[in-house]
Amino acid sequence: MTTAADEGVNTTHGSVASTEESFSDAVRRVVQPIDIVAFLLPAALFLGVGLLPPELRQQLAFSYNDPDVLTALTANFAHADAVHLLRNLTAYLVVVPTVYLLSALAGRRQLFYTVFVVVFAVFPFVLSGLNLILPREALSLGASGLTLAFVGYLPVALAEYTRRRFPVVSVARRSIAAGLFFIGLVIVIPLAVAAVRPGLAAALTIVALLAVIGYGVTLRRSGVDRSILREPLPGFLELGIWSIVVITAALITAFPADPLSASGLVNVYTHFLGYSLGFLSSYIAVLLLLDAD
Repeated sequence: MTTAADEGVNTTHGSVASTEESFSDAVRRVVQPIDIVAFLLPAALFLGVGLLPPELRQQLAFSYNDPDVLTALTANFAHADAVHLLRNLTAYLVVVPTVYLLSALAGRRQLFYTVFVVVFAVFPFVLSGLNLILPREALSLGASGLTLAFVGYLPVALAEYTRRRFPVVSVARRSIAAGLFFIGLVIVIPLAVAAVRPGLAAALTIVALLAVIGYGVTLRRSGVDRSILREPLPGFLELGIWSIVVITAALITAFPADPLSASGLVNVYTHFLGYSLGFLSSYIAVLLLLDAD
């Protein structure tokens, strides 16, 4: 992983030296066909496994009572039924292209590939293993934990994108990334407890609003205010807004008020692990292995 500063970056603010490049030109310059093929391969694998007979897909599931290394991997690529597959595939095809485009436009393509490889090579075993901490008779299937790892990487990718494409000091990206991660949690936690503790959900909602206000104050002290929104050409700001929408929608979907669905019980514990570990691993990589300040 390179430690050199990105080419064309203003060393004072971390923004692109040239502001004349349009959004479409920037996308055409950084997006490579091989990258698209790479992040579509897991989606194709999800579909391929989804075409297998139900009894064979069941054999790929990870059993908490009888765990083994092979199913710890395969369970993350198999789904209970067509609805389960469609939901996870849609989430993957929204989240991963978004995080890839942010990374590419931020000059962090290598970071994206590092996260990509770690998520698919390491996280299946980590997520399956950590589920054994909670003994229960159940089977685990689905790629949602892996997709939530990319959602966890989204705040970091968005912070790097902001550092590169907007006139903010480089150190502000730490506040942006960490703040977005924790704000995501305080927004979805009230939704997750609303069905069982309405009073607690109301109190947590107030806490969430206060956290959002506090986050805004922190960003302003870091030099991030409305003035930076006038700098970029059309398209760059819209991608940032879209990314925040994706984070919010993904978390609301991943932590439903009623975790019981037609496909089974939503494993919000795995979702939390994927989101948290995806953020922590990428955040530490940026701070320790890239051009940390």
